[in-house]
This record gives sequence, structure tokens and C-alpha cells, in this order.
Amino acid sequence: MATAAHYAVTGDKKRLFWYLLGTIGLGSIFLIVKVFEYHEKYAHHLIPGFNFHWENPAEAGHVQLFFILYFLMTGMHALHMVIGIAILSILAYFSTKGKFTTGKYMPIELTGYYWHFVDIVWVYLFPLLYLIDRSHHG
Repeated sequence: MATAAHYAVTGDKKRLFWYLLGTIGLGSIFLIVKVFEYHEKYAHHLIPGFNFHWENPAEAGHVQLFFILYFLMTGMHALHMVIGIAILSILAYFSTKGKFTTGKYMPIELTGYYWHFVDIVWVYLFPLLYLIDRSHHG
């Protein structure tokens, strides 16, 4: 996305389009991975609610709370990515029509800020939800 913004500033319409398309592609791959991950949680009955199942009933309440937060945070992130991909798609279309020139690129720049903010949110969500050891020792 940063490179797309650079090409918007320099007026390179062809590279702008391809970098927007690349950003859309990589964002879409991320969302596809999330679909598989959510399906796995569903298959293992880890969706909070009536069908939730955890081996140790004493831990089930805490684990279910974790998954409520997990789905809330990753779901909100995915929603913002879908919005970003929709905006990027519109910008890619307009880039093929020559709407962005050296002096007229603010929509690309603003979308870049949005996209990178969503990226930064993931930088914090990933270790919080996937890397921190939540097991109790002792």
C-alpha cells in the first residue's frame, strides 16, 4: 500500500494499479486464512454459545470468555479489512480511468492511512491472541 501511494504521488498510473491490486490480493488471502481458521473453531465446537464444548468443565467459562473476545476482536478486524478491500477496489478501478495524477492523489493517501492503521491493530492482536501463553502453571 505504501508503494501504491508512492506511485500515486509520482503519477505512475500503471504501477499504482498493480500495487493496489497486490494489496487487495494479500488482504484477501489473509481473509481466506481467517475463514479456514473460523471453520476449524466451528468444527471443534469453540464458538461461544449453546454448542460450545471444552474438555475441562472447570475451565470452560474462562475459555468461552476468551473465544468471545477472540471472535469479537478478529471479527472487527476482518470487517475493517473487508471495508478496506472494497475501498481499494474502487480506487483501483478509478486508477485505470486516470483519476489520480501527480497533484491529485489524496484518496490513495487517506486509504493508505486507513489500511496501515488496520495493519497496526493486527500487530497488537496477533501476539495477544496467538502467542501469549494462557495456560496456568502451578
